[in-house]
Amino acid sequence: MNKAKKIRKRFVPLIFLMMILLIQPGCVQKATGPEGKTEIRIAEQFGIAYAPLQIMREQGLLERELPGVKVSWKQFGGPTPIREAMLAGEVDFGFMGPAPVLVGIDNGMEWKYATGISFNQVALVTDQKDIRSLKDFKNHHRIAILSPGSTQHILLSIASDQVFGNPNQFDNQIVSLSHPDAMDALMADTEIVAHFATPPYLDRELEAGMHIIATGEEIMGQPFTFITGVAPIRFYEDYPAEYEAVLRALNQAIDYINNNLDEAVALLAPIYGIDEETLKAQMTYRGTIYSNELTGLDKLAKEMHRIGILKTPIRFEDVVFEKAGKDVEEGNR
Repeated sequence: MNKAKKIRKRFVPLIFLMMILLIQPGCVQKATGPEGKTEIRIAEQFGIAYAPLQIMREQGLLERELPGVKVSWKQFGGPTPIREAMLAGEVDFGFMGPAPVLVGIDNGMEWKYATGISFNQVALVTDQKDIRSLKDFKNHHRIAILSPGSTQHILLSIASDQVFGNPNQFDNQIVSLSHPDAMDALMADTEIVAHFATPPYLDRELEAGMHIIATGEEIMGQPFTFITGVAPIRFYEDYPAEYEAVLRALNQAIDYINNNLDEAVALLAPIYGIDEETLKAQMTYRGTIYSNELTGLDKLAKEMHRIGILKTPIRFEDVVFEKAGKDVEEGNR
């Protein structure tokens, strides 16, 4: 069995047990019909990469765009439950890393990228002084990621292929945990010895004396959009006004952060439970990190296909809604 087939054999059963729902008619239920929705349901995750969504919520930006429409926010620990909630018709717009979106599309998920939201540092962190590279991990060491098929898992697979020629090197050592739970497990000196982390959890781990083994940018060889917004095709087609309103509100939030950083930091620091100076440093990692651009996704898709995670090649222009941010390769940002 070749390498690509072995990888797919592990990924598909692990990630897409519910994908059979896609072939059933009406798997995404509309709340009120094409005439308009009375509720917009948005799914987010943990971390400052999602800061524009916090601004949207705190300032009621979507409510201003859609007067009389209820906005419901759902926070999940990873992309898998967001995908399942979309399949069940319980989420209209979700935010997650770019890799699980591609995996979903490869397996028939009827969604597309609508927007970027942020670039951010993502890094594999350990509390073990003798672990300085992937080659130093032992079989009993456990690595915390959000979930199989998450962007962190894909990055670990790409890095494993680069080092060992085997993307599945650590598949028996990964543990699915939300970022807060992974940080707590690492701090508590459990079997978890490494965490693919993002701020603010990454910074807290480094402040505790831990160190970085590899960053996402090093693995990819360029910056890339870390958090994207995705919507079901049915929502895009049946509710264009609501779809556009979500993007307008998100862009207002991104602009607010970039043009009023100090005010945004003061608003968000209590929400994230960290001091303003630390939060500001995290929110300006290598400059402005909040943007609706979709960057580096073509390269990500090519890497995922090369190591066998995607069954077929995926072109960026085929998986993005009209008017969404264009893919920008390194050197052209």
